[in-house]
Amino acid sequence: MLIPVIELIKDFNVRPTSILHVGAHLAEESADYDKHFNVPVLWIEARSKLCLELKKILNPKTNTIVEACIFERDDEILMLNVSSNSQSSSILQLGTHADTYPDVKVTEKITVKTKRLDTILAGKEVPDFVNLDIQGVELKALKSLGTSISKVKIIYTEVNNRYVYDGCDLIEDIDNYLKAYGFKRITVRWVLKAGWGDALYVNRNVPPRNFRQIIRSQFRLARFYVLSLKYIIAIMKKTSKFLS
Repeated sequence: MLIPVIELIKDFNVRPTSILHVGAHLAEESADYDKHFNVPVLWIEARSKLCLELKKILNPKTNTIVEACIFERDDEILMLNVSSNSQSSSILQLGTHADTYPDVKVTEKITVKTKRLDTILAGKEVPDFVNLDIQGVELKALKSLGTSISKVKIIYTEVNNRYVYDGCDLIEDIDNYLKAYGFKRITVRWVLKAGWGDALYVNRNVPPRNFRQIIRSQFRLARFYVLSLKYIIAIMKKTSKFLS
């Protein structure tokens, strides 16, 4: 997460009573969820191998793991492109991602069956905090919530401002869709020169921020970009020395 959980709490009043995390991978966020929220988490992951690992490392008392590939229609058979770094795996083909991260390759293709989120959540309490990290199909996941989206207060999602994956959802499309349900994007952090980032959307049920929170969040955002720029410059210098 480009915006740490502690900042979500302090700067954006994010205090969920339950969490839905789509694109679990190896639940890298679980320690922060436990430390700062200590609420039930529903993890959804498309790969069987990772689901088995999650069941080994997560406490079943507070964590539920569901194996599913989330899409806007149920029971479609799709191919999941598994990447060499694992975290870039997607049902979409690599777009500009292939140019930005040339070392990341598709190493395997596996068959997955799709499920809508409202199908998975049928008869269950809808979590008020949704975290989406599914490599370009985040809007399709949001649409799959159907009318259940009205019970969500906070959405933290990966977003794209160019076609990092072929045909991926773009941030303006997510903005427009969520606006119709009363959500407002209040911050976004971009990975410089990569075309992707993380955005935070809240609805009117989340307490408004005070002046101090707004200023502090802007300072943190500026610091994030300064550090990112320094990192890019350092990499360019190392590359230049290597090539000279």
